[in-house]
Amino acid sequence: MRIRLDPDEALGGPLYAVAALLILIPAAEVVFTIPPPVFANVRWRFEAVSLVSSNMLMPVVGLALALVVSGMLGQPRVQRVLVYACLTIALGLAAVSFGFMRDVQALRLAVPLEESAAFRSAWMRSIIKLLLPMAVLAYVGWKARQMIPATSRHKSPTGVHVITK
Repeated sequence: MRIRLDPDEALGGPLYAVAALLILIPAAEVVFTIPPPVFANVRWRFEAVSLVSSNMLMPVVGLALALVVSGMLGQPRVQRVLVYACLTIALGLAAVSFGFMRDVQALRLAVPLEESAAFRSAWMRSIIKLLLPMAVLAYVGWKARQMIPATSRHKSPTGVHVITK
């Protein structure tokens, strides 16, 4: 006899797998595409951040999907981890954006005049691709905090009320 699962239970695991793929495949692409790190080289940092910014959309979709699945399945621990991930990544993207703009300022003087339009276009596309996911992740993380049940949000023990006659 075949047991029929609730659609939420039946699709929870596969949808988490899809969410993981949406996060891991772009991350692997970045890791395997960026040349060996030379953090002291401004041009290397510019190119690396540009590559990272081009691969930000799918991980944001993956995190959003994972949050939807965790809400659908009522998993407050997973929700909490995903909320922290969204907010932490948003803060990281803010720091990366700040550093990227400092690198743009340093490189701008070294770019030949005939390449300045292409350089301007490249850094503007990259900063937009960093700032928009940063804002969306911050918003999603902040709002997703509200779907975590209040009982699992506060770890402090509740007081005991003694009633006497």
